[in-house]
Amino acid sequence: MRIDLSDLGRLTGFAEALERLFWCLMVLGFFTAILGSAGTGLFVLILGAAAFVLRAGLEDFVRSRQEEPAKPRKTEPPKPQRRAAPDPDAEPEFTVYRSSRRPRRTKSAV
Repeated sequence: MRIDLSDLGRLTGFAEALERLFWCLMVLGFFTAILGSAGTGLFVLILGAAAFVLRAGLEDFVRSRQEEPAKPRKTEPPKPQRRAAPDPDAEPEFTVYRSSRRPRRTKSAV
């Protein structure tokens, strides 16, 4: 059986089915772990995680195929811009306030 990667509608339907499978496996794994079979619950949760990863990959693949091809990038690097000299009369962007120092506590002689 081959999956036709050009049929984006079918791939989207498959991704939606994987989403339902993911949630079913999460609920099943939760109840399995709560009812006392921690190993089986962990295994089902791992299967659910694999379904989630596969669904996310399929959605990303479909999204990349639906978008228009990217425009070719310019081969020249952008020209560097000259920065203006700082104005000495301008207000600073932020102000630093110093708080008063507290006197040091000394150990009292016992």
